[in-house]
Amino acid sequence: MQSKDNMQSNALTVDEARRAILQSITCTSRTESVEVAYSSGRTLAKDVIAHIEIPPFKNSAMDGYAIRYQDAKPDQQFKIIGKSLAGHPFNGTLEAGEAVRITTGAALPKGADAIVIQELVKLKQDTFTTSANLAAGQYIRNPGDDIQAEQTLCTAGTLLTAADIGLIAAQGISHVDVFATPTVGVFSTGDELLTATDQPEYGKIFDSNRATIRSLLANAGIDSVDLGICKDDKEALDSVMQTAVSLDFVLSSGGVSVGEADYVKEVLQANGEVLFWKVAMKPGKPLISGTLTGGAHYFGLPGNPVSSMVTCLQFVIPAIRAFSGIAYKAPPTLRARCLNQLIKEPGRFEFQRGIAKVQESGELAVSTTGLQDSHILSSMSLANCFICLDQFADGAKTGEMVNVTMFSSIDGLG
Repeated sequence: MQSKDNMQSNALTVDEARRAILQSITCTSRTESVEVAYSSGRTLAKDVIAHIEIPPFKNSAMDGYAIRYQDAKPDQQFKIIGKSLAGHPFNGTLEAGEAVRITTGAALPKGADAIVIQELVKLKQDTFTTSANLAAGQYIRNPGDDIQAEQTLCTAGTLLTAADIGLIAAQGISHVDVFATPTVGVFSTGDELLTATDQPEYGKIFDSNRATIRSLLANAGIDSVDLGICKDDKEALDSVMQTAVSLDFVLSSGGVSVGEADYVKEVLQANGEVLFWKVAMKPGKPLISGTLTGGAHYFGLPGNPVSSMVTCLQFVIPAIRAFSGIAYKAPPTLRARCLNQLIKEPGRFEFQRGIAKVQESGELAVSTTGLQDSHILSSMSLANCFICLDQFADGAKTGEMVNVTMFSSIDGLG
């Protein structure tokens, strides 16, 4: 019988597996022009360059009165000669002792170089006095304070956020060039699987993996198509793979281990190429990565629900991002004090599920969600983080510091 060490020897580490996958991905050349307002979550295909300054003119940062700083003497009386409202500027020029009522964002009148905020003036009909200590340029926004003309607003490969869209829209740009949305198909394998419309049957279970995986993709802004359930049959698997060959990515769950009815690896080899099989991680060891003839990237995810989720998050979503021109960035790792003993055997990197909370002392602490078997889907539902245990670690004792990755920072969960 093979030892556990020998069984792990042909498995890639998590980093090796991710690196191999990302190196196999070529960014798509398909692009399209979309309206800026509908570009959230899309990936820029070209840099966006500013052609005007933001702000484009001097304007007030506060509601108050625009004056000449040189007139700001003790007990100086200012005469209000007009007003400047946002979108309705005052067109004259300030002379000595004059002031213009001004609102936030309104253009600064000619000759003005300071703002007296309205709370610091004493009004009397069309005049006012102030005892405020003023400074030249006070409460004034200058052209280009935010953005300079010819500045690069967003670079190619940027996953557009609401803030990015605001920057671009402020330039009067209506459309941007983005990479085309990748096409992704998802199916489950297994004679034991039922759909939600089926009647419960002894020895069978309802399929949860397709819904879970498609939800992770949707959370990451990735559309997918449902390819259904495939029986544990070579011909049926062959048919699904040939049907899905025109997609950019094909994801299956189940049928990737060494069981009597695990045919995914064999059928993938017949319909394309296997990049690797097995990763030294838990949950999620029996992961298959490869390509179908015609170029579709194939991921055979494990059938256990937590395993399929973890492998989708760690490998599939980064691969789809790379296809769309987005470089992989590892989510931040935090240090937390462990409130439970964590059981682990050396040999595989483990993503244990935990609940991290800031203690009254201000220290981050983490507790386990309980059973960590790969079929315990409730361990993911209860958790808000992964407790990341190194490949050759043997667990953690109560009170030790451990590495955690918050779900909120993981693409697909955040």
